[in-house]
Amino acid sequence: MTANSKNEDFASATMIRLVAAGLAQQGIPVPVRPPTGARVSRTAKRELLEAVMAEHGRIAVLTIADAARDMPPEPVAQALLKARSISDLLDRWRRLEKFSHGRHEIQVENQGQTTFGLRHRARDGHAPPTEVETLLVMAVLTVLCEIVTSAPVDLCASEGKVLRNAGIWHDPGAVGAHQQIVLSGAPFDGQSAMAPEAPHEGLVENLRHRVASDPLRRWTLTDLCAEAGASRRTLQRRLTENSTSFSRLIAEARLQTAARYLCNEPARELAEIGFLSGYCDQAHFTRSFTRLVGTTPRAYRADFGR
Repeated sequence: MTANSKNEDFASATMIRLVAAGLAQQGIPVPVRPPTGARVSRTAKRELLEAVMAEHGRIAVLTIADAARDMPPEPVAQALLKARSISDLLDRWRRLEKFSHGRHEIQVENQGQTTFGLRHRARDGHAPPTEVETLLVMAVLTVLCEIVTSAPVDLCASEGKVLRNAGIWHDPGAVGAHQQIVLSGAPFDGQSAMAPEAPHEGLVENLRHRVASDPLRRWTLTDLCAEAGASRRTLQRRLTENSTSFSRLIAEARLQTAARYLCNEPARELAEIGFLSGYCDQAHFTRSFTRLVGTTPRAYRADFGR
């Protein structure tokens, strides 16, 4: 790999494995071997997608995203699919973008409870995304939203060109750089019903496990009260009795998740671990981990990793 390619922004290998799976499902030969590492060069991904669109058209690129329903479990995908609404999913996606340090990002405009205007744009100083890159990202977001809400999601260009309706892809014609794409879904609330009040013994430990099961979720004290079936005052008293607090419980759950990855998965990159553990960006991960453990994530892995 050349120095220039090392400095390129990279796409998650999860996305490339999705591309390979999506092409295979369509019977389209895959000219590259799916990567096993955490990153793959953006140039390689773009060239592959452009070749597919030139040979098979826009529908083939959009249909790649349907393979997300059948792929083996991937940590990044699982973290995204724990979202409880379309808004939550888009928030998780944007947090993932911060860790990937890519050249492009999704800009989200809230146009209603389940309607969002999306623009795939370049980060400062970078070239805009190509049409095929935008089509793939929009398609993947659409299918992920359908999985999360268990309902069809519509996708249309701002001037009314349809990309997806009733679970069927359509060729919208050329999609321009920075063009707004509108994603619309059915109302959905993934929140569970209020739980019966939990017994005093083990309550805090149960909540700790619950938070650790979805560290990307933007947990609130109200969320934990619902999980515990307890009032705010009761829950705060239980936390105090166990020498902890709401903020400390969240921090400890993230720390435990990060430590598990650092110790047991030497091939997984630090940025991906930070994302999967629920930190908002790489600096937050390093700063919080170092404050609680007394050493950086990289040094911790060197000392305790397999």
